Amino acid sequence: MKSRRLTETDLANMSFLPSEDKRARIESLIKPKRIIGSYEPFRSTVGDALNEQFPFLIEDQQPTPLGKLEETVIRACKGDDELIKMNLIVAKATHAFAISQKLSAERHQVRRITLAFGHGYDFGMPLIMRDGSSAYAVFPDLRRTAPLTPRGARFVFSMMDQRLRVNNRDLRELGLKIWRYENNSTRSIRAIPCPDQSLIAYEELAADVRESYDILHQAMKKDEEQRRRRGGEDHGPLFGT
Repeated sequence: MKSRRLTETDLANMSFLPSEDKRARIESLIKPKRIIGSYEPFRSTVGDALNEQFPFLIEDQQPTPLGKLEETVIRACKGDDELIKMNLIVAKATHAFAISQKLSAERHQVRRITLAFGHGYDFGMPLIMRDGSSAYAVFPDLRRTAPLTPRGARFVFSMMDQRLRVNNRDLRELGLKIWRYENNSTRSIRAIPCPDQSLIAYEELAADVRESYDILHQAMKKDEEQRRRRGGEDHGPLFGT
């Protein structure tokens, strides 16, 4: 049986729950459902929204005009109206926030953190934000519903710390933030700073993730056996992006 990848937010929100609570959460995830939309078009164009600065240029680049950003996001959505609707609004919110905070961004190359069963995770954008006085990495909390819980946010910050700061000498002083895209008409951003004093050690994180995947595989095996008994109905993919 092939292992399926849990999303960052799902993995975070079930972290350190009692095993039976995790099992209930995972069983609800693998129930057949129609997956609507994806934020991948936004993720692929996020540099345009955040005034990404490219190396070897003498002068700072100016922020991408909003109209140009909209064209880029729409093109990335390949004519899918549902994708355009959900991605364009978060791109515009990000662009507005970057301008209001006078942000620029630089792309960084840091290896993904590999967790149980070889699943790789970024836990954040591939960009470092700069506001003139500080530099920080960002995890975008994009879901309208079921966003990161306080426990989930602590898990995300701990994973970001491990991937970015613990394993990279040049990034030891890097700040960490979660951007919560609010469930409102403009998807406005609320920045949440990292409380460094409450981060979780890697050994605890890795053990918890391993437990989550063990429970996932048990639930998938049970679901597969039930479907086989019902005649092998195929409900399609279990997880979205």
